[in-house]
Amino acid sequence: MRISLNWLRDYVKIDPEITPKHIGEMLTLHTAEVESVEDQGENFRNMVVGKIIEVLPHPNADKLKIVMVDVGETHPRKIVCGGVNVRAGLMVPVALIGAMVKWHGQGDLIKLEEAEIRGEKSYGMICAGEEIGLSPCPEGEITELKTKAKPGTPLAEALDLNDAIIEIDNKSLTHRPDLWGHYGIAREVAALTGKKLKKLTPKVEAIFAPQSDENLSIDIKNPELCPRYIGVKVSGIEVKESPKWLKKKLEAAGHATYNNIVDITNFISSELGQPMHAFDASLIKGGIVVRTATLGEKIKTLDGIDRELTDKNLLIADHEKPIAIAGVMGGEFSGINEQTNTIIFEAATFDAVSVRKTSTALGLRTEAVQRFEKSIDPNLAQIAMLRALEILKKICPTTKIEGQIIDIKNFNQTDTIIETSADRIASKIGAPLATKDIVKILKSLEFGVQKQGKKLLVQVPTFRAARDVKNEDDIIEEVARIFGYTNIPSVLPQLPTKLPIENRERFLKHKIRDIISLGLGFSEVYNYSFYSQEDIKKCALDERIHIKLLNFLSQDQTHMRVSLLPNMMKSLAETLKNANAPTIYEIGHTYKEIGQYMPLEEKWILGIVANEKSFLHAKGNAEVFLEKFGAINSQTVSPKKTISYAHPKKHTDIMVKGEIIGHIYEIHPEVLKHYGIKQEASAFEINLTRLVASGQRQHKYIQLPKFPSLAFDVSVVLPEAITTDEVRKTIEKADQNLIQGIDLFDIYRGQGIGEKEKALAYHIELRAEDRTLKDTEMAEVQKKVFANLEGIGGKIRGK
Repeated sequence: MRISLNWLRDYVKIDPEITPKHIGEMLTLHTAEVESVEDQGENFRNMVVGKIIEVLPHPNADKLKIVMVDVGETHPRKIVCGGVNVRAGLMVPVALIGAMVKWHGQGDLIKLEEAEIRGEKSYGMICAGEEIGLSPCPEGEITELKTKAKPGTPLAEALDLNDAIIEIDNKSLTHRPDLWGHYGIAREVAALTGKKLKKLTPKVEAIFAPQSDENLSIDIKNPELCPRYIGVKVSGIEVKESPKWLKKKLEAAGHATYNNIVDITNFISSELGQPMHAFDASLIKGGIVVRTATLGEKIKTLDGIDRELTDKNLLIADHEKPIAIAGVMGGEFSGINEQTNTIIFEAATFDAVSVRKTSTALGLRTEAVQRFEKSIDPNLAQIAMLRALEILKKICPTTKIEGQIIDIKNFNQTDTIIETSADRIASKIGAPLATKDIVKILKSLEFGVQKQGKKLLVQVPTFRAARDVKNEDDIIEEVARIFGYTNIPSVLPQLPTKLPIENRERFLKHKIRDIISLGLGFSEVYNYSFYSQEDIKKCALDERIHIKLLNFLSQDQTHMRVSLLPNMMKSLAETLKNANAPTIYEIGHTYKEIGQYMPLEEKWILGIVANEKSFLHAKGNAEVFLEKFGAINSQTVSPKKTISYAHPKKHTDIMVKGEIIGHIYEIHPEVLKHYGIKQEASAFEINLTRLVASGQRQHKYIQLPKFPSLAFDVSVVLPEAITTDEVRKTIEKADQNLIQGIDLFDIYRGQGIGEKEKALAYHIELRAEDRTLKDTEMAEVQKKVFANLEGIGGKIRGK
C-alpha cells in the first residue's frame, strides 16, 4: 500500500527534522513493515520540462521521429521518439542522460545513456507517465504537460512532486482494517510523534439541503451479509476531470484518475479505508436492492467481463437487474459516464467472509476486496459518505441532494470495555511506565480510558474492536509497541531457585532403560497396543477381558492388549532370524475390561530370554532388575495359580510387600509353536504400576562424607535357590556400621560352575563417619563377609 507523506501532513503536523526515512523506520518498529521509502525528488533527478521545437521524420524508421527539444540549454537536444502524439509546441517530460527510468513502464529502473537508435543519435528520452512514475498514458503516447514552467525547469519542481511515498507491506496489515487508509496511518504517526491528530468532522448539513421529499428506495434482502448500507441520490452532477489537488493525491497513492465522481470514491477509499461506489441514477430502475444472486445469473463488470454468479454471491441490484457485485466491483451498465447528471453514492459494509469467498470464486481481487475482507467498522460508512459529499460540493458546487441520506443498520455494536491496571501493564512490558504515560499512549490511539482507583477501564474504539483488540493482552501490546520495544530495558530474567517438578514417569522410564538396556544388555522393542483375535487364541488369553475396537486399523489390530506377550512373540520370531540367543524387552500399557466405565490401565515391563537355560537367566535378570530398581524387599514365591501361556513346571511369582507384582516363567511350548519358534524361551513380566506404588520413597538429603572410603570385591558361588536379597543381608551382617554400599555387578552361569549354581560378584564399599579406615579394619570386615557367605553354602572364588 502506498502512503503519501504530504497527504499525511493534512491530518498531523510532522516536524521538518523528521525525514521520510525516519517516518518509515518508526512505522516499521511500531506499526507495520515498511518495504521502501521513495523520495519523489530523488526519483526525478536529471528530468526536466522540455518544449518540442521541431518534429522531423526518422530517415530509417517510419514509426520513429527525430524531435528537437528545448530543455533550457543553449541549443535544442536531439531525441529519437516514437510517441504518436509528439508535435511542435508540446510541453513534455524529458529524461536527460543519467536519469533512472522504466523502459515502456516495464521491469526495473535503468540508467539512461546516450544511444543510437536506427542510425540516429539520441541524447535523452521524452517520457510516458508510466516510465517515470506518473499516471500511465494511452498506448503509444507520451505525457503532455500542462505547465507554465520554462523549459529546463526540474520536473519535480514543475509538477510539485516534492512528496515522499511510503510503501507498506500489506501482509503486516491484515489484522488492522483501520490502517488501510491515510487517516489511520496518520493516527499512528501522531501517536508516535506526540502530535495532535486533526479530526475529520464533515458537516454536510451546512452545505446541502434536500431538494425533494422523494427518498432513495433501499431494500436489504440479506441483512446478515450487509451490516450497514448508506445511499443517497445527488443531482446537478457535471462529470469532468478532477482538480489538480485530487489527481495529485490519487497518483501519489498509486491510483489512476478517471473523472471527478470516480476519483472521489477512490479518494475516500485511500483516505479512510472505506470503499465507496457511484451509480448513474438514470440507469437504476426502482431503487437499490441488496440480495444474493440466483444460480447462473450474469453481470458484466467494469472490467468488461461477463461473470456468471451463484446463489452464494451478494449483489447490488435494482428492481430489474444486477448493477454491482457487493464489495468486489461495480457493473459496467450502471457506471459513470460523460452524460451522467444524477448519481447514487453508496457507502456500505459487507460481510468479510462473503466478500472474500465471492472474490476467490470469481478470481477477481480488487482494492475494495482487500479492505472489506478485513472486517471494516460499520461506523466508518457514515463518515465516508459525509466526507464524499463534502468533497463533491467543493469541486462541483451545483450538486444537490435528492431526498434524505438513507442509512440502514443491521448491526448491534456494544462498547468493548477491558479492565487492566497501570501496574500490570508496566510489569508485563518490563519497563517503568507511569500511569499518565500509559493513559497518554492509549488516548493518542483514540482509546477511551477511565480510572477507578488502581484500575484502568479501557474502551476500545469501534475501528479496533471488530477483530483486533479483544482482551487485556491486546491493550498491553498497544502500549508496548507505541512505547517502543527497543526502549524496553534488557535485564536478565530473575527466577526463584527451586527444584523442578519431577516427572516421575519419565524418570522411572529412564531408570528402567538404564538397568535393562545398559546394565543387562537387553534390546528394547516397540509394539502397537493392539493385536488380533488370532493372537488371543495363540496365547490362550481370556477373550472376555479384552476390549474390541469399533474402528480397527486392520484385522491384525482388532483388540486392545491385556498382555505384552503376543506382540513380543512376533518380535522374538523376527529377531531369531538374525540372532541365536536374543534378549529383548518392552515397556508398555495394558488395558483390561473390568466392567466399569474405563478399563484398567497398567504399565508393564516384559523381558524375554531365548537360550538353553532361559528360565534361570530370566530369573536372574529379573532379580537384578528388582535390586537395581530399589525393590529390596522383593522375593520369588511359588505361584498360586497357573498362567495359560506359561510352562506349568517352570513358573514362579514375584512378590513385593505381600503383593504379587509379576511372574517369571518359561513360555509354554504350545505358544512357541504357534509363533514358529523352535527353541526354548523364558520371560519375566513385572507390573510397574504396582511396583512403583509399593515402594514410593521421598527424597532425603544425605550429607557428603568427610572421610574417604575403602572397597573390595568378592565373587561367590552359591546354589541357584539362594536369592540376591539373602546374599545382600548376609553381607550386611558382617558390619552394618562400616558397610556403606553393596553393588552386584556380575552374574555368571556356565563352565566351571555347577548346573544348579551361580556365581555372583559384588563390589563392597566401607566408610567410617568419624575417621579414615585402616587396611587392617577393611581386612577384618572382609574376613567376616567371607565367613558369612560360606555359612549359607557359598564358595569364595579366588580365596
